[in-house]
Amino acid sequence: MTILVTGASGFVGSRIMALFKDAVPAPSLRDADEARIAEIVDAVRPDVILHTAAISDIPTCEQHPEASYRANVLTPAALARAAQGAKLVMFSSDQVYGGSPNEGPFAEGDERPVNVYARHKLEMERRVLDIAPDAVMLRATWMYDMPLYGADNRGNFLINTLRAAITHTPLSYRRTEYRGITYVREVAKLTRRAVDLPGGVYNFGSENSMSMYDTALFLSNALGLDAPKVEPSGRHNLWMDCGKLRSHGISFSQTAEGLTRCIDDYGLKALCGC
Repeated sequence: MTILVTGASGFVGSRIMALFKDAVPAPSLRDADEARIAEIVDAVRPDVILHTAAISDIPTCEQHPEASYRANVLTPAALARAAQGAKLVMFSSDQVYGGSPNEGPFAEGDERPVNVYARHKLEMERRVLDIAPDAVMLRATWMYDMPLYGADNRGNFLINTLRAAITHTPLSYRRTEYRGITYVREVAKLTRRAVDLPGGVYNFGSENSMSMYDTALFLSNALGLDAPKVEPSGRHNLWMDCGKLRSHGISFSQTAEGLTRCIDDYGLKALCGC
């Protein structure tokens, strides 16, 4: 099986490339028009197109909505039209739940996007599924890992915590905010199994019954770091219910379990002096 991976040097794509021996990196799709995208797919003739490329920085999408629309809606739709029967697996986002009036956890039908990035991701899902009903849309959580040489290593929950400890600038989190946070290496591993899912939308990541403050406190305690500060009350829940995914036999670790595994994988307790 040949898997064409977009965003192959990105945060998720680089981990997938390291894990999948049958993965082929796509050239950059930045500014690629529909004809160029069709050329790329035709040159590889993949069995699977795994689309991880995106503009995912929320402020950037707000400041440059046209660029966001091109990258996050038009490019995935062009890939779907060029697929030539290849199975499509595309990453979406838990941000589609950001405006829900309910507390959560949110099932796949609870979308209420409140920013440009989330609106574009939701439109992407719908447009791609209109073109290719057997496509799989994976709504991912915030992901974390230690830096990987040669890859896109943006800030994430783990790195932010370690950087704050080094610079003595404690972070603050809310006790009233809930979301899952997922070890990206588990995401890469389970993406392989997601290829076999029936077409549709799936919440795809670690569930979490702890608030963001309690999650940060758990990580700080595990690493022997100072406790985070409590941020004033407010709510922006992105708390997903992954029951649909589990019904197809795919289960993630809970957020605390994933953090513990990551700490062990990298020997972070020894690094932090625990």
